[in-house]
Amino acid sequence: MAKDPNNRNITRIENTGGEGKRPVRGFEVRIYRRGQRFNQFFSDSAHGGKKGALEQARTVRDKMEKKLKPYTRRELAEKISARNTSGYRGVRLRKTIVTKDDKKYVYEHVEASWSPEPGKVVKKSFSVAKLGLDKAWELAVECRKKAVSKIKG
Repeated sequence: MAKDPNNRNITRIENTGGEGKRPVRGFEVRIYRRGQRFNQFFSDSAHGGKKGALEQARTVRDKMEKKLKPYTRRELAEKISARNTSGYRGVRLRKTIVTKDDKKYVYEHVEASWSPEPGKVVKKSFSVAKLGLDKAWELAVECRKKAVSKIKG
């Protein structure tokens, strides 16, 4: 089932409760932007039912989205995630294995990738065999930096 775009950052919570506990039903707004976390729960019982809780959640969500500004496309392209092991976003060492006539050929290349616009990804590879690892890496980093500098926003 596709998610309703009107309910972005809103989650339906229905907990039957346990022994001696009341059930919990309502909507939770969760937003995480620029290191700031916001979450608030809107119970069905406190807001006149499911419809009222959802309306209140949407109202508060809209207010908080205006207050907590998202990253721009360029900021996201330059932001290093905690999972990054190379120190450069969008640059990685790749191995491609090609089998031809029962022989396996392994090609190493450094790949730079970026997204110039929503829904589009561009990749450029630099051969380790031709350039050496250090030079291929350097060229990939420079290629990506140049491309990211052209991203609007």
